[in-house]
Amino acid sequence: MNSSMKHVIEALALAAAFVGAGCSSGAMGNLSPRQLIAGGPDPAAEQKSLEQFAPVTVCPQVEVRDGTQLLRVFEKGRDGDLGAVRFQASIRKFARECHTDPSTGLTTIKVGIWGRIMTGPIGATGTTKLPIRVVAVRNGDEVLFSQLYQTDATIIPGSAAAEWTEIVDGIGIPSAKATGSFVIYVGFDESKPDPKKGKRS
Repeated sequence: MNSSMKHVIEALALAAAFVGAGCSSGAMGNLSPRQLIAGGPDPAAEQKSLEQFAPVTVCPQVEVRDGTQLLRVFEKGRDGDLGAVRFQASIRKFARECHTDPSTGLTTIKVGIWGRIMTGPIGATGTTKLPIRVVAVRNGDEVLFSQLYQTDATIIPGSAAAEWTEIVDGIGIPSAKATGSFVIYVGFDESKPDPKKGKRS
């Protein structure tokens, strides 16, 4: 008999011994193998496991809206002058993470956005704010979420470029809206502030 087969037989014999002991020990025989190993049921751990591995109802793709992938920051009063560009930023990558709460049916989505910023002809360094809009759309025209974020991007002196990131958490899709076609758009928002509201819409 080779050694591997011997080990298998020994393992089976040990398992049989445990089963026999369980059947003859009264209360222990009523416990499941999971309870024997874990030392008893853990409702909190079971609930956490259910939530962690619950099927995701919807997890939209992320796309950059056409025409919003690049942003130029000009010297004050010189908008549109390509010789007066202080910074030029771009969106390079993005990802999303989705989770559905089995008790409420609410799906929450986290979106990560990554990009680069470069100095323009003026060669400016320092920190600038990048206006990034994130929008969740259902069936082509129903806006479920829309938020503008002012993301800091910094080029240190002596450098010509840097990376920036933005993490957006809290995008919610309720169970009543979980059917249909979905997309999450990201992009730079260069819209002017609404003078009546004092901020971008």
